[in-house]
Amino acid sequence: MYIGDEFANGRCGIIHKLGFGRSSTVWLARDRQCTQGSGKLVTLKALRADASNADSPDLVIPKTIEDHFVVDGRNGSHDFLVSAFSGPSIQAMLYRPDRPRLRAALARKIAAQAACAMEHIHRAGFVHGDFTTSNLLFRLKDKVMKWSDNKVYTHFGSPITDEVRTCSGQLVGPHAPSELVEAIGHDTFANILEENIIVIDFGQSYRAPDPPKDYEPATLADYMSPETRFEKRVGPEADVTGGALFDPFFPSDTYIIPQMIATLGRLPDPWYNAFRNRAQCFEEDGQPEEGSSIREKLRSFGTPKRIPGYNRGPMFEKMETKMDDKEVELLTDLLEKMLRYRPENRIGIREVVDHPWFKE
Repeated sequence: MYIGDEFANGRCGIIHKLGFGRSSTVWLARDRQCTQGSGKLVTLKALRADASNADSPDLVIPKTIEDHFVVDGRNGSHDFLVSAFSGPSIQAMLYRPDRPRLRAALARKIAAQAACAMEHIHRAGFVHGDFTTSNLLFRLKDKVMKWSDNKVYTHFGSPITDEVRTCSGQLVGPHAPSELVEAIGHDTFANILEENIIVIDFGQSYRAPDPPKDYEPATLADYMSPETRFEKRVGPEADVTGGALFDPFFPSDTYIIPQMIATLGRLPDPWYNAFRNRAQCFEEDGQPEEGSSIREKLRSFGTPKRIPGYNRGPMFEKMETKMDDKEVELLTDLLEKMLRYRPENRIGIREVVDHPWFKE
C-alpha cells in the first residue's frame, strides 16, 4: 500500500500512515462515501491475508467498525476495516522518556470508561483477550474529521518515505512494498485529543467461555495474567488482570515473575515450582529478599524523573506530583483485588466498575 492508493472503487483514498501491529497496517484515509464536503477522515486497517476471514472477531464483535471490504492482492485476500479516525493509544502517550502520569481526575475518568467498556464486552458474552493500554485509543475532536488533505499535511507533516532495500542488494520482490512510510508522530496529536477513549483490536477476542481450540494468547508478558502465563488458561478474569488500570505493575519481561512475587507475595503451587530460576531470586520459603507492595509503588509515583525539564502537556500531572493518602488507599484496595493470583479470588468487572476509587 502506498500514499494515494484508492480502494473500494475509489471510496477510500490513503492519505497518511498511522501505524502497524502484529497482523495489520493502519492508515489514515478519506472516506468519500460521506456526503459532507470531500468526505471524512477515517482509519483504514488492512489485515494480513492469513489474518483475514469472514468470522474474524474484529468484524463480529465491535460496534466501532463502520464498514469493511475485501481487497485481493499479491499475497492473497485482505480484510479492510473502516473505523473512526482516532488518536494514539494510552501506551503511546505514556511511553515517553520522563514516564509521565495522567492527571488524577483524567486517569479516573478514562479508567472508568475502560472498565465500562470491558463490562459491556463481557456482558455481551465475549472476552477481549488483549485488553491493554495499546488497545485503548484517545478520541479526536470532531472538527478533525472534516480536515482537508492540505490541513492534514500542515498539522501532521507530509508523509516521509524511504526505499526498501534487501540485505543481499537484490531487487525487492513483488510480494513486498517498494517503499516504507513513516507513521504520524504521537506528539502531533496533543492539542486535538478528547479526554475520552475507544477500545480497539478485537483480533484476539472470542466468545466466552470457550476459546478456539488453537487459541494462542498474544498479550504482552507485562499484561498477562498468572493463569495464562503458567497454564495457558484464558477467560474474562484474565481481561481484568490485563486491564489493571493502565500502567503495568510488572513492566520488565526479563524480571516479570520476580517483580510479581516481590509485589504480590509467593506464587501458589504448582506455579512456584514451575519457575526454574526461583532459587536464584528468593528465600527457601518462596518469599522475595526485598518486597515492594502496591501501596509502596503508588506512594513512589511523582518522584523526580530522569528529564526534569520535559514538557508534559495538559493531560499529564506536573513533575513530582504525589498521590494523596486517600487516593493511595482506595487505588491500593482496587488493584489488590484485581491482581490476585487465582482468578477465582479476583473481583469481576462489575465490582471494578462499582469501586469507590472511580467516585473519588
